[in-house]
Amino acid sequence: MPVKAQDQAEKKMWAVTLYQTVLTEDPIEDVITGSANYNSDYQLTALGLSHKIPVADPRYDFEWEIQAVKHTKGQNHEELNGLVAVRWYPFPWDHYLDTDFAAGVGLSYATELPEFEVANHDEAAQFLAYILLELEFKPRSWENWSVVLRSHHRSGAVELFNDVRGDSNSLVLGIKSRF
Repeated sequence: MPVKAQDQAEKKMWAVTLYQTVLTEDPIEDVITGSANYNSDYQLTALGLSHKIPVADPRYDFEWEIQAVKHTKGQNHEELNGLVAVRWYPFPWDHYLDTDFAAGVGLSYATELPEFEVANHDEAAQFLAYILLELEFKPRSWENWSVVLRSHHRSGAVELFNDVRGDSNSLVLGIKSRF
């Protein structure tokens, strides 16, 4: 990351991310590779608030994020997610399009047993693991704004949570504002 962009990023410790998406019962591997089939009968809208936890190494930072999620179609419950992530900054093409990558893990709580997960998997639970993978793209002229491509992944973490093996996933295109 060029020094100027890095200095600006260090001053902007907070971010909000907004997205709407459609769910899939397909596994996270299919979501990442772009081969998942989505069910437009199940949609959600999410708003996340994150804060950087800087480290001495300019190649990465840690951050925490909390998300408020409203299932807007097919289900009518809310979801609260909290996670910790590591964000890597240096990419060879950053002088053209500033890019970073984040991977995080945390917890997800649904205010009701999710109908989508009940219908598509043997076991379901309100309390599950949450996994985030995100690519953030920041054109230089956008200053505080960026576009994110991220996963929205609730899972039992291979039966670690309530013997749940299935999950719900989505590939998300959203917007982020740093301040």
